[in-house]
Amino acid sequence: MSVITAHTAGFCWGVRRAVDMVLAELKKGDSPFAVYGELVHNPQVLRALEERGVSICMTPENMNLGTLFLRTHGTTLARRKQLKLLPLRIRDLTCPRVGKAIAIARKKKSEGYDVIILGDPSHQEVRSILSYGGERARVISGPDEISGLSGISRPFLLSQTTQNTETFEKTKIALRKKYPDLEYAFTICNSTSLRQDELRKMCDVVDCVVVVGGRNSANTARLLEIACEQGLPSYHIETHAELDADELKKYENVLLTAGASTPSWSIRKVREKLLEIQGGSLRTGVIWKLVQNTIFGNFHVLPLTFVLGAAGACILNITNWLMPVMVASLFLYGVHTVTSVLESRYSHPSRLRRQEFIRSHHTLFTVTALMAFSASLTLSVFLNPLWPAVLGVMLALFLIYSLPLIRKAYPFRGLRSIPGSRDLMFAGAWSFLLAFLPGYISAGKAITPGTILWAAALFFLFLSRCLLTDLVDLQGDALMGMDTIPIHAGRFMSVRLFWLCSSLASVLIGAGIASDYLPLSAVAFFPGPLFLAVGFLILAKTPFPSELSKRLIADGSLFTAGVLPVLICFPEW
Repeated sequence: MSVITAHTAGFCWGVRRAVDMVLAELKKGDSPFAVYGELVHNPQVLRALEERGVSICMTPENMNLGTLFLRTHGTTLARRKQLKLLPLRIRDLTCPRVGKAIAIARKKKSEGYDVIILGDPSHQEVRSILSYGGERARVISGPDEISGLSGISRPFLLSQTTQNTETFEKTKIALRKKYPDLEYAFTICNSTSLRQDELRKMCDVVDCVVVVGGRNSANTARLLEIACEQGLPSYHIETHAELDADELKKYENVLLTAGASTPSWSIRKVREKLLEIQGGSLRTGVIWKLVQNTIFGNFHVLPLTFVLGAAGACILNITNWLMPVMVASLFLYGVHTVTSVLESRYSHPSRLRRQEFIRSHHTLFTVTALMAFSASLTLSVFLNPLWPAVLGVMLALFLIYSLPLIRKAYPFRGLRSIPGSRDLMFAGAWSFLLAFLPGYISAGKAITPGTILWAAALFFLFLSRCLLTDLVDLQGDALMGMDTIPIHAGRFMSVRLFWLCSSLASVLIGAGIASDYLPLSAVAFFPGPLFLAVGFLILAKTPFPSELSKRLIADGSLFTAGVLPVLICFPEW
């Protein structure tokens, strides 16, 4: 079985805009927060927002203060007037595409037209448009209902923004036969049209279709309808847990698509599950599971940090390097593992399968992290006095930084509220413990150009690694309440920053070799940034890449940057 993922699946522009606006208001802390009705038709998104303190409220008259969001599907004219009288801060999240349809209906009503709306009469968007179309406005669900129309003198057709494009064309043609003077406006959202067109084209090369989205999502229902029209077996699911492995194993090519309100992490988890089913059918499932659990459990951090520490010892000509590298590796493993455990507890429902894995084994990971911290601090006592002092300060800062996660406080305050603090903290810790501190002590507590260049190169490589992982899961981080660099700076600037950091890592090593501050063996570092750059391009072209593939590429680049210098120096050791 092969899995083909639609490029147009997931959040449309209007949903992304609405979620971003809610998150921006949450940071202001002007609570309580509520949405008049369901913000979007997706239970995963609604639960994620509920965790951030945004409730669904159908009787806002009972609220005495706070912020009330108006849902993306629009609000009827009469209800909007009532809500404006309440002592609340009103934030209108109506999708601009829906707003355009509403504006057309209002304008055509004022011009004396009889507005005809193609859509689901029970849907909130259609009710909103209808309220602005006036008493003579009508709703039909397709060409079959045209015969029931009467008393229309100046017909004007528009549609629900998530309507089937082919149904709209058929309805328009049928209406024009009855009303030759029919006028119309194409109000189907461009995002809806694109994903429907892509689905129709891809149906020719697949055996079945899996559609991910809320049960009451209109645009998701349209996708399922189109897939069925093409004669393909089609499955509508909300989460990866609903996939039937035995059923899907029958098909060679599976198309995965999703509605406009389906979050990226939900699609990613479905894709990962489909790939897992594929691996099982290819009898590679056991190996895949072993690799996945190793990466998800942070166990790879120990050999990864050890290799980078050994590479630094080789490049900086550090003797007696084994114990310091072990101390740094154990400490960094503890930091990563504790952070993973706290973040998995903070985010419900889990947006990543890795979080589910960590949460289900949180006791094991907590104990191993505490053991790693204890071992690191104990071994550091036998090293230069700077080691236990530095680790003590780092541990204290880490605990202060983690307090918001421990107390489940949102919005984040203190160190965690600093944009990109998580990425900068990890990059700084890796660079300092694996490169700067060992080099500084080895040089007789002197800061040498070689130490600065190696530590800076490692910092920028790790920071670019963090940018890559953050860009892949930008949407999930935002809903979780994280403030990564991409969330603060935006995708475009963050991509540029990624290329700058990965390039700087290579430039610094090259400058060190050219100036004889670093040995020629440091040239073996270059494949690391190159590995990361190629991996970034691959992930950029892959719709909803799996959590495992993202981490294999991100951390594989670090391993490559460390293991090659070690292999070159190994004969001399």
